[in-house]
Amino acid sequence: MLKTKTTMTALIALFVTLGWTTPALAADAGMLKMRFTQSGNTSSSWPLYVAEQKKMFEKNGLQVEVIIIRGATNVVRAVLSETIPIGRINPDYVIGAADKGAKVKIIAANMEKIPYDIYARPEIKTGAELKGKTLGVSTLTGGTTLMVHEVLEKAYKLKENDYKLLVVGTSPERYAALKGGSVHASFMGPPFTFRAAKDNFRKLANFHEYLGPILFTADFAHTNYIKSNRTEIVRYLKAMIEATRWLYDPKNKEEALAIHTKVLKAGRESAEEDYKYLVQDFQPFPRDGTVSKVSFDKTMELRVKEGAYQGKKIPSAGDYVDPTLIDEALKLVGKS
Repeated sequence: MLKTKTTMTALIALFVTLGWTTPALAADAGMLKMRFTQSGNTSSSWPLYVAEQKKMFEKNGLQVEVIIIRGATNVVRAVLSETIPIGRINPDYVIGAADKGAKVKIIAANMEKIPYDIYARPEIKTGAELKGKTLGVSTLTGGTTLMVHEVLEKAYKLKENDYKLLVVGTSPERYAALKGGSVHASFMGPPFTFRAAKDNFRKLANFHEYLGPILFTADFAHTNYIKSNRTEIVRYLKAMIEATRWLYDPKNKEEALAIHTKVLKAGRESAEEDYKYLVQDFQPFPRDGTVSKVSFDKTMELRVKEGAYQGKKIPSAGDYVDPTLIDEALKLVGKS
């Protein structure tokens, strides 16, 4: 069973999680319990919603409480403090924390292709016209900001100092900032890409076209929790693998659309657009949850380009990724 608690600030979210358990979670003492955090609810977590609505966590003997904490750095802080032992975020933040000595490991891939497009105001005809303009981002450095720099450089030969950045939040907030006029352009994923197109904003670039496979979002955990609560993690990962495969099965389309509309409070049209793009065409969710070498190498390539390892040996994937948990979960999936 999964209960989602949404907070508007990291402070409230962390306060809520300290020693507090919902009555629903306390009701079934026979199941293992796990807390999990991510920065928002969008279609990029569709398999998670499937696992909730289809009770796949419960079938694996696990209760999962998902807590929304706005801001990538706040998600990382929550896991580092062991307030919430597992989170989902762009891996650049996890790698950066590990480089500073944090006890965290990436345990699974959630998306290995990035479903983002850059949209601009209608009067901007080409990306070259972004010089001197303001782009809406989620953070000033790292993560998706590294990616947008790479895309704009490859697509339009723009350098980082050619445009200004304004932190406005995740895809919903970035779309609102573009529509409200506080930024000239921004990047976003579905369903906001579809909304931007309908609102006559101009599409300038597609991230995947210029980046190729890249580890976009990943699940990560505090190493103390990995050592002490391995069973919970493996059960969680097994349920996520099952949910992803269920989502990709065409016979489940109608039920998947119903889950989308229920959880994301979206209309049928929006759900169908997301389904066609994410489930049928683009398919960014890895079916087995493993972190592929090609996607992780691209992530590290951007960090190297940013100068994260100047004068240092570039660490290997083994310094950041623990593949043994997903391997164990896959063995259990094969036996079920």
